[in-house]
Amino acid sequence: MPNPKNIFLHIFLMLVISTSVYSKPDNENNLSQTIILSDNIDVEIKIHKAAGNYAILWVAPGYGFRKSQWELANILARKKNIEVWMIDMNEALFLPRGSTAMRKISGKYVAELINILHKKTGKKIILMSSYYGAIPVLRGARQWQLTRPDTPYLLGAVLFSPNLYATIPTLGKDPIYLPIAKASNIPIMIFQAETNGIRWQAGSLLKNLYASGSQTYFQIMPGITSIFYRQERPRAVNEYFKTLPDKLIRAIKTLEKTGAPLKALALNKVNDFSHGLDIELKEYKGDTRVSEIILTDINNKKHAYKSLRNKVTLINFWATWCPPCVEEIPSLNRLGKIINHPDFRIISINYAEPLDDIKKFLKDFRVEYPILLDRNGMVAREWKVIVFPSTFVIGKDGQIKYGVNAAIKWDTEDTIGILRKLLN
Repeated sequence: MPNPKNIFLHIFLMLVISTSVYSKPDNENNLSQTIILSDNIDVEIKIHKAAGNYAILWVAPGYGFRKSQWELANILARKKNIEVWMIDMNEALFLPRGSTAMRKISGKYVAELINILHKKTGKKIILMSSYYGAIPVLRGARQWQLTRPDTPYLLGAVLFSPNLYATIPTLGKDPIYLPIAKASNIPIMIFQAETNGIRWQAGSLLKNLYASGSQTYFQIMPGITSIFYRQERPRAVNEYFKTLPDKLIRAIKTLEKTGAPLKALALNKVNDFSHGLDIELKEYKGDTRVSEIILTDINNKKHAYKSLRNKVTLINFWATWCPPCVEEIPSLNRLGKIINHPDFRIISINYAEPLDDIKKFLKDFRVEYPILLDRNGMVAREWKVIVFPSTFVIGKDGQIKYGVNAAIKWDTEDTIGILRKLLN
């Protein structure tokens, strides 16, 4: 009879051997490489190697890469034979996270990486990013054109819900785009999340890109706020994510067939984009007329506000995935108690989230005012909401008096004074 210890040792060795064999391709094909760019900038590239003819240079958005982005890169390399190079420019340049830093990143580093990637692999290259990562990507493509390449080995760019705002606009105003939006003539494929706040500005973005001569293709990702979800993927995101590798292959073929110009367009002078997120309640500068609100709340009760006259009304657009939105909830709760007036009300409108997600959130956070559900984001669109939170203050005459495009402390002496003055 065999010795039990030998049997267990044999099983253990078999597990070790099988694990080593399984993980070996990952060790060979997923690499980290440090590359020195101009200005002696050391950048660490995460490389998912593949033997195919295409390579994606994936530039991280302002928040960096998330788990689902690494997952997609692995799928593209291992199952679709597309090599992927991943670079986090904020990390390489020691910049803080966020949109402000992304706007400052020069395109020259991306242009250098395009040349290095092609020189090392001989592959045709596609740039890819999301949100504000589109800024260094398009700047890099133009900078690459300025190097006068001999062949169009850069095929174009794939952008997920790109944001090319020069700054966060004043509440109620249309956004102004960075000059690169009208100086990008490479082919672009946009995958736009349907319920993302910037979805309603897609028309103005496309108008800017078309003006530059860019052949831009546009696809809506239905029922999705963000394809690269921070936490566990919701059902709609998960189902779409499964189809994304094949969609990207078709997108690459489309970009290749379109062809990228080698000549760069002129870049207009940068204007002074001084506005950004508010730090206090401000007098409203947009169209002061209000749009009607007919929505149900979290208890399925219908609320119809065809006129917002006779009361001072604070309307707060928010979402549970928005940290600043969550941060200001306690001060909104306190504000309601401090004002404590029959002619004052707070109405919050949740932006396009599933009811189950909101109810789960409310188990940990107390909200002491009605929560209405803007299930498809159409009310936010009518109110020209671009960022979250966005809050409007309506006077007794039914006109918008004040607004703020950021989270603030609502129970300060100045803010309370403004609201009480409207009540008198």
